Order: sequence, then structure tokens, then C-alpha cells
Amino acid sequence: MILPKQGPPTLSPSTPPALFAERSFTGYGQERGGVQTILRNPSLTHSVDFVYLESLPWFMKPYLHTLSARLSSSPQASNEEFIKETYYRPALDRKRGTHLEVRMSVPKNSTVLLTYDFEKAILRYTEYPPDANRGFDIAPAIIGILEPEPERSQGSEDSLGVGADGVGVGERKVVSYLRTTSLLLYLPTPDFSMPYNVIILTSTVIALAFGTVFNILVRKFVLKSEAPRLGGRIGRLVGRLRNLVARGQGKGKE
Repeated sequence: MILPKQGPPTLSPSTPPALFAERSFTGYGQERGGVQTILRNPSLTHSVDFVYLESLPWFMKPYLHTLSARLSSSPQASNEEFIKETYYRPALDRKRGTHLEVRMSVPKNSTVLLTYDFEKAILRYTEYPPDANRGFDIAPAIIGILEPEPERSQGSEDSLGVGADGVGVGERKVVSYLRTTSLLLYLPTPDFSMPYNVIILTSTVIALAFGTVFNILVRKFVLKSEAPRLGGRIGRLVGRLRNLVARGQGKGKE
């Protein structure tokens, strides 16, 4: 059997990603915080349009009025230039989370910072997991890259619109999906050792109170002048006990 000659495999050049994304927490403290997403378009020829989706737990409540987008090189926000549409569904405590969907556009060879602030809710002590000090996992953001927008003739209207379940993309399709890394959120955590501290403190107070009352009821308090007479009586009782013990031992030897 003769095998056909096979040449070396040809490797097609890899396609560079259409967008780079990085998400992290900002701020400090146990009451409020912020989220910052760095979106970088590596293309040198065209901008990239995409839909940015976040599904947040109910105990992470974003402030929609703080949502802003700006170039990394510019200190001032310019939402109209980068944020095209926004869909927001607020959370209901212990029933559903927050749904945030934004259609954005990043210019060519640019880096855009998408930021917003949020408030941390306080949970009931029964809602914390066994490893409460570890934090809570926050799901990654999902980015749907849209196909390039077709060229339109002058005077034509844009067909994009906001749908009932999120931002509208018209007839444009999502060509690829991109997910950021998940985050770890630290919430205000109570001191779970307090019940044991309360038990120990209560037991100590009860023991002190019981010991004091017991001493008052059992001990006999006498004057100093009466102490020698009591001492003499006790001495005579001890002597009698010793005599009885010695007699018992003598009878045992006989």
C-alpha cells in the first residue's frame, strides 16, 4: 500500500480581534463603588459597533445617571458620541437583577472608558454564604460585535430602533461575541462571632450573680469579738473527732 504524498499544512493568518475589553471595579469602601470597562478598537481603518450587556445581581444597584463614556485621553465624557442607545431595567429586591444594555461605537484606533457608579445593598445574615468574606461573583459582561453598517444614500433614514427587550440593531447581525472576566464584589459583612460573644458575656454575668447570692446565703458573718469563741468550739470538735478516729483504729488492731 502506497500512501499519497502529503505536503506541509498551510496555516491561514489569524484574524485580529475586532475589540479588546477589560472590566474592573473602582472606588473603595463598603457602601458604594464603581465599574470601569476599557474598550479598545485596534483597527486603523474603521470604527466598531457593538452591544454591551450586563446582568447584575439585585444587591448591586447602579446609578444610571452616572453612566458615561469618554476617550482615555480626554477627561471629559461625551456620551452622545459613543453611546447610541440604552436599555435599562431596574432590579427588584430579592426577585430579579438589573439588566443594562448599551449600543456603542468606538472610533478607529481609539480606547473608550465606560464607567458608572453603584450602591451596595445590605443582606440579611441568613443570605450570606458560608464563605461570606470571600465575596460574591459578578457575571461577566457580554459584548456582541455588530457587522459593519452598510452605506446609505443621502437622505435615507436610520432603521435602528429600541425594541421591547433591549436596544435595537435593525437588520444588522451580531457576527461575534466577546465576554469580559467575572468580578468579585465585597459586600458589608456582619461579625458572625457576635452570637458567641453574647453567650459568653451572658454566662459570665449569670455566674457572677449566682456566686454572689450563693455566698450571701451560705456564709455566716460574725463580729470580730466572737471569732475566738467560735475558734474554741471548732477546736473542741476537732479534738473529739480525732479521739473517735484513734479509738476506732485501736479496736481494729485488737
